[in-house]
Amino acid sequence: MAYTLDEAAKLSNDVLQAGVIELFVRDDPILEQLPFIDIVGNGLTYNVETTEPTAKFYDVGDTWVEGTGTVTPTTAVLRILGGDADLDNFLKATRSNVNDLKAEMIAAKVKALRYQFLTTFLYGYNTGNPKEFNGMHYLINSCEADDVSYNVVPVATNNTTPVALSMAKLEEAIDKIKGYKPDLLVMSKQMRRNINKWLVAAGGISYDDRANKRVQTVLGVPVGVSDYVKDTENLTKDFGTYFGYEPTTPAVADDGTSIFVFSFGPKQCCGTQNGTITIVPLGDLETKDASRWRIKWYVSCMLQSIISCSKVTGIKNDTASA
Repeated sequence: MAYTLDEAAKLSNDVLQAGVIELFVRDDPILEQLPFIDIVGNGLTYNVETTEPTAKFYDVGDTWVEGTGTVTPTTAVLRILGGDADLDNFLKATRSNVNDLKAEMIAAKVKALRYQFLTTFLYGYNTGNPKEFNGMHYLINSCEADDVSYNVVPVATNNTTPVALSMAKLEEAIDKIKGYKPDLLVMSKQMRRNINKWLVAAGGISYDDRANKRVQTVLGVPVGVSDYVKDTENLTKDFGTYFGYEPTTPAVADDGTSIFVFSFGPKQCCGTQNGTITIVPLGDLETKDASRWRIKWYVSCMLQSIISCSKVTGIKNDTASA
């Protein structure tokens, strides 16, 4: 069974730990919905369905043709994400009358942890940095043959100049998801502003009422904006006659961006972890009058089905059209 981080926090008896998890997921559309599978060990091997099985009609006496789908074994290896935070004992004793310095220090460290996780969730590339896990940009690209990826919809026609988003291309990316319900469109704030500008001119912005709040929808799918989707992506990946973001190449500011279409679940886009986020008090330090806390998380992510998530890439970050 897969839990979101927020649900896992409800099962924790550690008040500080539960508070850290709640702070970690607060106001982030990805973390609010991303489920996590708890595993034993340091990795989870799963099969990625790279081609679907086929079936056809036969006549009497026909030779039957084998049409089994293919899978590629992939391992989501857990990585160690965390950091230490020191609190000066003198400041704790003399300056905690207005603010709880320990709480402020841990909150700042949690913010850093969230930044690093979400950046890696989108842009991680383990070959380039063996200490991190592969992110969704790479995992969505990885199910490809002959430079054609099933679940990528590129729009740029060269490797330096992004192209205005076509709403038809966004709809095509949504249609790439089969057998699952698209849960979330993730884009940058600037990209959402551009889409909303076009929507207002075309007739208006649509909303759904969900969990006591209004959520914008585009083409029937909830929209989530992320501060971690870049508006400066490079466009070096050649998808046949189109170009888009390539995680394996050092970033070049081509002023491109991408929109992700996520379907969350244990068989779709999912996180993996060994235990949840923990805080370990390391006690007083020998070399200075301070106490130290370590916040750590053994974590990774995976994409098991190629038809559960997609993306539009190579988009000019300041334009949208029909």
